[in-house]
Amino acid sequence: MQVSRDIVIETDATVADALRVLNDTGKKTLICVEQDNALAGVVADGDIRRGLLRGCALESNVREVMNPSPVFISRQATRQQAESLLSTRIHVLPVVDEGSKLVGYYAYKEKNIIPRVKDKAITIVGMGYVGLTLGLVLADSGFYRVRGFDVNEELIGKLKNKERPFYEKELGHYLDLHANETLTFSTDIGQCRSDIYVVTVGTPLLEPEKKPNVEHVSKAARAVASVLESGDLVVLRSTVPIGCTREVVIPLLEELSHLKCGSDFYVSFAPERTAEGVALTELRRNPQIIGGHEADAFELTARLFNAITNSVIDVGSLEAAEMAKLVDNTFRDHLFAYSNYMAMLAERLGLDFHRIVDAVNFSYKRNMIPRPSPGVGGPCLSKDPYILKSTVDRIDDLDSELLLATRRINELGPLQVRQKLERLLAEAGKDLRSAKKISILGLAFKGEPETSDLRDSTSLWFLDQLPKRDNIFAYDPVVPAEDIRSLGIQPVTLAEAFDSADAVVILNNHASFAKADIDSLLATMSKPAVLIDTWRNFNAMVFRRHPGIIYGGLGHD
Repeated sequence: MQVSRDIVIETDATVADALRVLNDTGKKTLICVEQDNALAGVVADGDIRRGLLRGCALESNVREVMNPSPVFISRQATRQQAESLLSTRIHVLPVVDEGSKLVGYYAYKEKNIIPRVKDKAITIVGMGYVGLTLGLVLADSGFYRVRGFDVNEELIGKLKNKERPFYEKELGHYLDLHANETLTFSTDIGQCRSDIYVVTVGTPLLEPEKKPNVEHVSKAARAVASVLESGDLVVLRSTVPIGCTREVVIPLLEELSHLKCGSDFYVSFAPERTAEGVALTELRRNPQIIGGHEADAFELTARLFNAITNSVIDVGSLEAAEMAKLVDNTFRDHLFAYSNYMAMLAERLGLDFHRIVDAVNFSYKRNMIPRPSPGVGGPCLSKDPYILKSTVDRIDDLDSELLLATRRINELGPLQVRQKLERLLAEAGKDLRSAKKISILGLAFKGEPETSDLRDSTSLWFLDQLPKRDNIFAYDPVVPAEDIRSLGIQPVTLAEAFDSADAVVILNNHASFAKADIDSLLATMSKPAVLIDTWRNFNAMVFRRHPGIIYGGLGHD
């Protein structure tokens, strides 16, 4: 909102006075006020021409030609609401206070000054799960020359050799098509000069205080600032505390580039919203949320993403877009925590929570309660509630207990699984230390959609609960064997996992598990043996009909 009085004229002025102000300012519309600054109307150059044609003199009072019923807006309205009213027909939108006094105005800005985005060069800063998938989809659109920048030399070397650094459906196909062609890779930001920079680096938590560490984001901003030029667009995609883009990133960009945000370059926040395992598909399907530093930043970013998706949403500000990402993931964390908490209650009452969920969800669209799980991990849901908490903690009259309670429940899952394993092994006359073979099925933080990502996996949290690892074996359909060995445990096939095992614990919901010949596999275990299926990949009766198999799950006996 502008607060200058360059286009304000009092109603006792003449038509000639109005013409002089219009000529001096180069504007098309003036705001007319009474002597007490109350809004009286607006007068455009067209109004004056029509007044002169019907006989008004230049010495006539401006009241005779002004529009006394203009479109205006209160000062409580948001910028987004104001800009939605501006058009080629409404060039000026007065802003008034509770007493109808003029306090400022919004002016229409011709949109044809926004430069074309397609055919521009784009640099993706950070070649992890978020950056690499986005870079490949942008390259595949055919509109952009894309450069991938990362300080990790080993990672960049793999990408140049078209090696997949992680599992993602169709990732190898896209790398074969675009690596070293429409998508190039470098560890030198100086070789990545572009028109658009998209920052996708991570925001880890500082331990043990669980506070967000924005150092990676700051380093990325410094790198971009070193090559930033007038007219460039910077899009932050990293998950950050609310306010980080405005309070940390923009000041760094301005200080180091000696350019001004909003006039020399543009900044927006456009959160990543894809699920690992289907990211290449969802980048084209999911609506893209965008918050711009100003309207031009939103417009440029919208044009960028319109090349890969037809749906973009303007949330009005950088902070709103930052909060949108955190709200999204913390809501899901709460949803799963509710289910996991109810599963604990059902177990204490001797009830089958899975059966209850099936009954409640059946043909009842108001609720869709998820099944319980062995905790909630992964690189987003385990971290984002703490990032949101860092913002809540800055507000005096709010507390973050709701966020912390949810996290406590979802972080409790692996301990509960270990306690259940101890109890069931005791029934079999065995224990965690003396058991010769305990097998884990599913190490990635989720099984569906499938991924190889071990970051903050509840399976790894479960491993940390065990007294030793030399009797632990593991099978995961996607995680490479060398990654399993790096955990200090032995990778095996599915059949080997069951063969002579004292216990098998299924810790994620990979679709292939439910297709296994479970009867044949159970027959090879060292009975009496324990089987814990934390995701109920199989009907409980499958295990209960096998002599010598002691069965356990979550949310039921």
